[in-house]
Amino acid sequence: SGVVWQTAGAMLRRRTCCLALLLLGAALTGAAAEEAAAEGAAGAEATPTPDAAAAEAEPEETQIVLNCDDAELLEPLTTWSPDCVAQWAENMGYPQLKAAFLGNKLTGKGLEALSLETLEKEYGVADEHDRKTLAYTVKDMLRKDNYRGNTNDWQNFLLWLLPMLGVGKWLSMKYEKQLAKLMKKYRKWQEARAPPKPLNSEPV
Repeated sequence: SGVVWQTAGAMLRRRTCCLALLLLGAALTGAAAEEAAAEGAAGAEATPTPDAAAAEAEPEETQIVLNCDDAELLEPLTTWSPDCVAQWAENMGYPQLKAAFLGNKLTGKGLEALSLETLEKEYGVADEHDRKTLAYTVKDMLRKDNYRGNTNDWQNFLLWLLPMLGVGKWLSMKYEKQLAKLMKKYRKWQEARAPPKPLNSEPV
């Protein structure tokens, strides 16, 4: 019986060793497969695709730099430069018109005369709503400029009037006595020309 148990133990040890060797081999094989897959993925990322290479080869769109600040856009429309007109178009949400406006050197005076037909034929604004938005905005700005001009005229008038009133007040205070004498002489002259009627006079 002792020999049988020894034989069974030896066989069990051999099977255990074989199972351990099989598990170790499987683990090594899996690790090698993962490393190969990782290297393949890294190689695929490093190799640019034709589409990516074409995209990198495409030149970047040239950005148009405009020489117009926000303060210039607050000036009357007729004083705008082509850069300010292009800046206004971009602010309105139509950046595609910048190059066309600059190419035609469209100033504020030209923008004032811009019509719906011109926007469609010369500048390619096909949508009717967009054309009306641009045209009506220009008309609104012109109306505000005209109103602001009238307001400025009144302001200039008041700026001239107030100093003149101040000078008149100063002269009246400085020559108050002389003015009083002149007024007294004037009243006497008026009385001499048309003497007052007696209060108790009866009609004849």
